[in-house]
Amino acid sequence: MSYNIQHLSTAGRATIFTVLLAVACFAAVFFLNVGSQEFKQAVAQSDTASTSVTVVNLPPVITYDAREALESSTSSPTNSGDQVVWEAIAVDGAGEDYWLLICDTNATPTPAGGSEPTCASGVQWAVSDLTSSGATATAATTTVDRNGAANLFNESNDWYAFVCDDNTDTQRCSGTNPAQQGVGTGTSPFYVNSRPLFTAFSNDGPVDPDGTLTFYSTSTDDDVVPGGFEDTVRIIVCATAGFDTVTDECDGGNLDTLASSTVFVSDDASAQWTLTPPWMDTTYNAYPYVIDNHGHEAVGALQGSTTQYVINNVAPTIDESTVSLNGGLDMVLTQEAGETTGFTLDFTYVDNNSCTTTLNTPEVVGYEVSVYRDDGLNNYPADGNTGSTTCRVDQAGDYDPNDCYTTAVATTTWNFSCTASSTACGGDTDTTGAFECTFPLWFVADPTDATTTAVQYPLNDWKAQIRAIDDDNATGTLGEADSGVEVNSFLAFALNTILIPYGSLAPGEDTDDNWPGGLGVGGNQASTTIQATGNVGLDERVSGDAMCTTYSGPASCPNSTTSTIADFNQVFTPTSTVDYATASSSGNQLSSTTDQEVEVNNPKSTSTSSPATSTTYWGILIPDTISLSGDYTGQNTIIAIVGESADW
Repeated sequence: MSYNIQHLSTAGRATIFTVLLAVACFAAVFFLNVGSQEFKQAVAQSDTASTSVTVVNLPPVITYDAREALESSTSSPTNSGDQVVWEAIAVDGAGEDYWLLICDTNATPTPAGGSEPTCASGVQWAVSDLTSSGATATAATTTVDRNGAANLFNESNDWYAFVCDDNTDTQRCSGTNPAQQGVGTGTSPFYVNSRPLFTAFSNDGPVDPDGTLTFYSTSTDDDVVPGGFEDTVRIIVCATAGFDTVTDECDGGNLDTLASSTVFVSDDASAQWTLTPPWMDTTYNAYPYVIDNHGHEAVGALQGSTTQYVINNVAPTIDESTVSLNGGLDMVLTQEAGETTGFTLDFTYVDNNSCTTTLNTPEVVGYEVSVYRDDGLNNYPADGNTGSTTCRVDQAGDYDPNDCYTTAVATTTWNFSCTASSTACGGDTDTTGAFECTFPLWFVADPTDATTTAVQYPLNDWKAQIRAIDDDNATGTLGEADSGVEVNSFLAFALNTILIPYGSLAPGEDTDDNWPGGLGVGGNQASTTIQATGNVGLDERVSGDAMCTTYSGPASCPNSTTSTIADFNQVFTPTSTVDYATASSSGNQLSSTTDQEVEVNNPKSTSTSSPATSTTYWGILIPDTISLSGDYTGQNTIIAIVGESADW
C-alpha cells in the first residue's frame, strides 16, 4: 500500500501545544491504517512543514522591592511641602526600559502603548522617568499642606507600586497579586504632617529688666493619626528675624533666643523669659516662631512677624559697699567762723537699665545726698540727735549746719558738687556708674571724736546717705555705708575786745570806787568778750603782766612799788555782779606765771552768722604806794579751752 503524503503549510498563530497535538493525531491515523506488513514495504519519503509562534510580551519583574526612600511614618511624617520619594529596581525580560508608578489603589495600571502609563483608578501619587532595565527608578510627589485648603493628601495615604515596560505594541505592567507596598521602614501608607496654625501672639509686659516676661500664642495642630498621638506645638521667640528650620533655633542660636517652650503642648504654646540686667528702658522687637513636635513651622502671618515688648524704667540703687565719706578719714575743720571745703563723698550706683541710655547718654543724671550726724537711734529731735530717717534729702527744712546737710537746699546754701566718673560706666552692658563729690562743712558741725576732753556726742559719727536719680526722674531708695567717720573737735575763738579800760583811779582806789555797786554795776565797766568760732563750747585760761608807764612787753616793768602795778592787783570774774574784794578773796587774781581758769561756759556756736559769746569782767586795785602818775599799760593773755560738754 502506498500513501500520498501531502505537504501541508500552516499559518496563523499556533502554540507549541497545538503543533504537538497535530503530530499525535497523524501518528494515530497512520498506525491504524497501515499494517505492519505494509509498513515494512513502504518507501520512505519526506517533506518539511514551517512552524510559527508568537511569544507574548511579559511585564518587568521587580527585583528590589519598592519602598519609601525616606521613612514617612507616624513617628517621622513627611512635612507638607516636602517630597515623598519611592525607589525600586525592576528587570525586563526583553531588556526594555520601564516606569515605576505609585498609585493609591491596588489596581493594575492602564497601559498607554509605550507611553507613560497611568493608574487605573484613584490618585496617581507619582511616576518615575523612563528607567533602564536593572537600574534604580525613583518617583516623587511634593506634599501639600491641608490647612485651609482641600487637596489630595490626607494625613495617612495608602500607596501601591507597579512597574510598566515601554513596549509600544503590548505594554505590560506588574500585577496586583501581591501589590508592592514597601519593606522595612519605607512601607505604605505615607504620612503628611501639616503645619500648625498660629493666629495670635502677646506678652504680659511691660517688664522690669530683672523680671520675667511671658510670651503667649494662640496655636494649634489638627494632625491626629488614627491610633497614634495628637501633634503638639512649641514656640521660640527670637531677638532678630530669622529661624533655622534644620536646627529649629533662632538664626543666632541661643544668643539670639529670648524665650523657648520647655515642652510641647497640645495648643497655645507659651514661653517664659527671665531677664538678666542690664536692659535699657525702651521698646524691643520680638520674632515668634511656632513649630510642631516634628519641627514643622506654623503657617500664618504671625510666624516670624515683628512684634514688640516693653522693658520698664526702674530706679537706680546705691551700692552701699562703695559709699566712702571723706575716704574713711576723720573730717577736720580748719576755717574759723566759716566753711571748710574739700571733704569728699564717693559712691557707685547700680541701674538695671544699664548706666547709659539708648541715646548713649548717662542713665543716672542726678542724686540726692544727706551728710549727717548719726546717733544710731533714728529718733531726732527727741534726744537732740540726728537719725537717718529724719535728716532726709527730700525735705529742705531738715538742713541744719550743726548736724544735717542735704542737697534739698540750694548750692548757695550748701555747695555740694559731683562729677560722674569717666571710667566707671562700661556702656550698655554695664549696670554701674560712679560719682566723685566734694562738699564743705560749717564751723558749727557737731564734733563726734572721743577725745580726752568729752564732747557732746562721743558715741555718734557722721554718715552719708544717697539716692540716685535717672533720666526719667526715677529716684531710688537711700543707701549708706555701715560705718561712719568722725568730725573732729575744732577749738577756735575770737576775742572781740583788744582793750581792758579801767578808767582813772587814784592810789588806794579800786574799780568798786569808780563804779559803785561792783564790777558789773555801772555803764562803762571793764570786760572782754570771746566768740566760739569752732565747734566746741569754751572756757578761758587767763594770765597777765604787771602794768607801768614804760610797758613794752612781758617783764618789762620795773620792780617798783611806786611806779609798777603788780599783776595780782587785777582780778577777773565771769559774773558781772561780783565786787573787787569778793573776786580777790576768791582767788581770781591775775598771775603772770600761772594760767587760771575762768568758767565762762561759752556755749558751742549753733548759728553760722551769730557765733556764741561770753564775757569776762575785770577789776583792779591801784596800790596806795604808787606815787608816779600817768598812763599805765600792760597786757593780759586769754587762752580758750574746751569747756565741759554739759555747759555747751
